[in-house]
Amino acid sequence: MIRDFISYLTGIKGYSENTALAYQKDLTRFAQWVRASHPSAKWSTITRAEIDEYIQERAGAGVSPATTNRELSSISGIYRYFIRQGWLTKNPCRYQSRRKQGEHLPTTIPLEELKTAYNNSVGVTRIWLGLLMTTGIRLGELLALTWEDFDFNANSIEIHGKGNKDRIVFSTTEVLEPLRKMAQYKPRTGKLWDRDARDVRRIIHDALRAFSNARQLSPHTIRHTFATAFARQGANVSTLAKLLGHNHLATTQRYINMASVETRQACAQYSLI
Repeated sequence: MIRDFISYLTGIKGYSENTALAYQKDLTRFAQWVRASHPSAKWSTITRAEIDEYIQERAGAGVSPATTNRELSSISGIYRYFIRQGWLTKNPCRYQSRRKQGEHLPTTIPLEELKTAYNNSVGVTRIWLGLLMTTGIRLGELLALTWEDFDFNANSIEIHGKGNKDRIVFSTTEVLEPLRKMAQYKPRTGKLWDRDARDVRRIIHDALRAFSNARQLSPHTIRHTFATAFARQGANVSTLAKLLGHNHLATTQRYINMASVETRQACAQYSLI
């Protein structure tokens, strides 16, 4: 059952391998718990009370609300799949209460430190940093880029995001100029970089670490920084969601909230009274 669901997520829904693996991990852990605690239970007989019991046990073991809420989403997801396939008619997770958790604001890198890392990088590392900084794309989206995705006249890039949803983002002439020159001598097919994501993540981390002491230094932290800076400049949530490729506005809203928190802190710091 779980294997069929994971195949559906990757093959039909277009979920990334990492996202599908997260679902698989959550559901496998839950299935193992069911087999140990309720040996006679099946997917078709599991009740909300049993799911409550599982979440309470996880919470008692010190698992964070964010993690147990994600696990509930995974369990609910597989039941929605069962219903869509016509195998079941009810989702015991449908009205499941999520655990409360504090507001989580994205971790960012100070803009000056980010710019310094970019200005002091060379070669492909500088190109990667520039693209991530000016577009907010994900690492997987960066490594999936092909020459056909670029319109150097418009400084635009077509991104093939999660769920097979395409979008257009924009960079700058400075960032794209090295690629424009490379494109004159490169074949116009295939990916720009055939690189392992872990290696690229490490290279970017090292480039940032030389100039920043931020708590998290990764391509995704650059994405957070881009989104927060964009929101700080007054971007509305709908526009920002389109640039980031978010399916739900609630996901994007946290960057607007981040900008609001920073504005409030600045007002408190520079108050004339």
